[in-house]
Amino acid sequence: MMFILIWTGIQSSVSAQFAGMPPMGNTYGYAILSNGDTLPGLIKWKLKYVENNLAEITFTAKNGNSKDLKAGDILGFGYNPGGSINDLSRPEDPGYENYESVPSLKKEIPVFIYRYINGRIKVFQNRSQIYSSGKDEKLSGIEGISFTFKPEEGLFIDPDYRSSEMIIGIMKTNTSFLVRKNQGKLLKVDKKNYAEVFATLFGDCPDIKKELDKNPGLSEFKNFIVLTEVYNHICKGQGEIR
Repeated sequence: MMFILIWTGIQSSVSAQFAGMPPMGNTYGYAILSNGDTLPGLIKWKLKYVENNLAEITFTAKNGNSKDLKAGDILGFGYNPGGSINDLSRPEDPGYENYESVPSLKKEIPVFIYRYINGRIKVFQNRSQIYSSGKDEKLSGIEGISFTFKPEEGLFIDPDYRSSEMIIGIMKTNTSFLVRKNQGKLLKVDKKNYAEVFATLFGDCPDIKKELDKNPGLSEFKNFIVLTEVYNHICKGQGEIR
């Protein structure tokens, strides 16, 4: 049992660190068209990048037709590195890597970025960051008002939501994130500027203030992912849209 726990932790950290790497050849997945329709098919990365983010893919539909699609052409895509044809009907399956078309951080040119968290606050991978080994970041359990976080098990919000196991690896290995709130401009968030942007991200939700009053440590950067997940689930409809 101890071996299994250790191996799971290693796998989570490795998966989080090397997620967002191009797959070899065609991979089963889906594309989300500009009208919101989701089409199953095959995804192949093109070696075209803007600010170190993917800018174009080749999509092959089930009828065999292929087309090169730039990030500005569609809303996003996803693929399952180890998936099968049966997975195509479940685009939000935990096995998928989901990419969203967003304006890049500096030039604001549409690119595909791997999305960690979806919701009012979206969190994306920063491919240009320096990753941590994960050994030095000690995560503590947190008993909140509307959630429970256990480093060994993950995040539980209300009675119905549990985070994927990858959340632990993301928290330990990522030293920065790209963040977008309410479809606003992309923002880089790291330990250096976290205090500066904290109120902009979370200050419009009274329930988050209650959580912070109970657990002040929630405001630390190491708990950013936990707090974002909690915000997205308990703050719907609260505060002003920014």
